[in-house]
Parts: sequence; C-alpha cells; structure tokens
Amino acid sequence: MKKTWAAIIVFFVCVFGILGTFYESQVKAAADVVLFGHVSYTDEELQELYEKYDITENDLKFARGELPNYLDGTVFQSNSRVIVSETGESPESSKEGVDYDVVMSEQEMLAIIEEARAAYIKKY
Repeated sequence: MKKTWAAIIVFFVCVFGILGTFYESQVKAAADVVLFGHVSYTDEELQELYEKYDITENDLKFARGELPNYLDGTVFQSNSRVIVSETGESPESSKEGVDYDVVMSEQEMLAIIEEARAAYIKKY
C-alpha cells in the first residue's frame, strides 16, 4: 500500500513538473512572438494607422526615447545642488557653495516644474 501511494505521489510530481515546464516554454514562445515578431507594414498602412489612432511624429519620438526630459534646461537638470524646503530657507548646518548652490521653497519648485511642463507641451 505504501509503495502504491509513493508511486502515485511520484507520478503526480512528475506530471506537474512536466506541465510546468511545458507551460513556461509556451509562455516564453508566445512572448517571443509578441516581442520579436517580424511584422512589417507598408508606408501607406503605417500612415493609415497613424491617422486612425491620432499618432504624431512627436509620439513616435517619445516612444523611441528621442525627446528630451521636460525638466531639461531648468535648475533641476543641471550641475547645481538644489535644496527645497517648505520655507525656502537652508538648514542651519549647511553652507552655500559647499553643501548647496540654490535654495528654494516648495512653491517655487512646483512653479518651475509646471512652467517647464507647459513649455514642453507647447513645444512638443
């Protein structure tokens, strides 16, 4: 009786192992088709898709990572060390030029970010 139960347990462990391996290989194969499938469209078909889904040239540049970050050109994308505090004052133990270059309040930071975002949207 013990041998029968041991055989049944071994059988089910093997079946689950085989099915698990098969499932993983099927999922990987399906993912490879999606990620590396060689689908090609003509220029006319691409133009139809762009028009149908309202895709712009900037959308394509964004998808390719060719557009700059919207904070480029601001103090947040520079070599300056910035401290942002609620009051706009630096901590007492910090020294300008040593620990930081610029101190600003949270409201100033949010205004710079919003201005940069608006300029980015207008440009792109």
